[in-house]
Amino acid sequence: MKRVFFIFLLLISLTFGRDLILVSIYPFYDVVKDIAGEGFRVESLVPPKADYHTYELSPQEVKKLNLAKVLFVSGAPLGEWEEKVQKMTKAKVFKLSEGIELLSYGHEELGKDPHFWVSPSRMIGVAKNVYVSLRKVYPQRNFDKGYEETRKKLLKLHEEYEKTLSTCKVRRFGAVHSAFGYLAKDYGLEQVVIKEEHGHEHGDISPRELARMVKEVKKGNIRVVLVPKGFSSKVARILRDEYGVEVYEINIGIIPEFKGDNYYSVMKRNLMELRKALRCQ
Repeated sequence: MKRVFFIFLLLISLTFGRDLILVSIYPFYDVVKDIAGEGFRVESLVPPKADYHTYELSPQEVKKLNLAKVLFVSGAPLGEWEEKVQKMTKAKVFKLSEGIELLSYGHEELGKDPHFWVSPSRMIGVAKNVYVSLRKVYPQRNFDKGYEETRKKLLKLHEEYEKTLSTCKVRRFGAVHSAFGYLAKDYGLEQVVIKEEHGHEHGDISPRELARMVKEVKKGNIRVVLVPKGFSSKVARILRDEYGVEVYEINIGIIPEFKGDNYYSVMKRNLMELRKALRCQ
């Protein structure tokens, strides 16, 4: 009994004796965790299934901000909460978008698109930012192995996307949420935003607005519309049910769906769905 209790205390000390590294949202979690290695506790501040655009921190998450040694934020406009946490925390704060070109989010007045993790090509830059940042905070630690292994995995994923998407017969797709801009730009595709929608369920569409959208779809020869997985779009539903436009869901939130899911497994399933949607070889 004493031995079991001793082992339990040892596990607790090993867990809580490690520095806490926080990642603002889940899509970046695996890259940070793999580069940091086992000597750190790495956690996503916002839960994987939460809506990071409108999230409100719980008291427990505020406590984590006070305990964390390092905080990685997107550096793109995810919402006011991400700006607030940078002021609340005592941790060293680093922006994962440092040096990465950010695209306009639909229209210029909406600001920059934060969904750069949807492109494996951009995530290679994210990995380098994590590596450089951790070396600044922990110069005595060696992060080379974690970084090289992570970079190789991201490079392999990028090459799979590049090879597959270069063969697509459909190179232009419609979107009701302009979260696919980085994917389109980096892999030679074209995103056509039919109607910018944010959130989950939307109100009625006027006949005039619907007629305009149908005209845009026909004019642009849009046969496929991509929507974020779990995103309820009335526009996409009407285009599918009444006008025969094919609608495909892509997991842009990198939300785990199966046991053991991570950034790489979700992105590979996304590629399979894109292959089907865009008629790739």
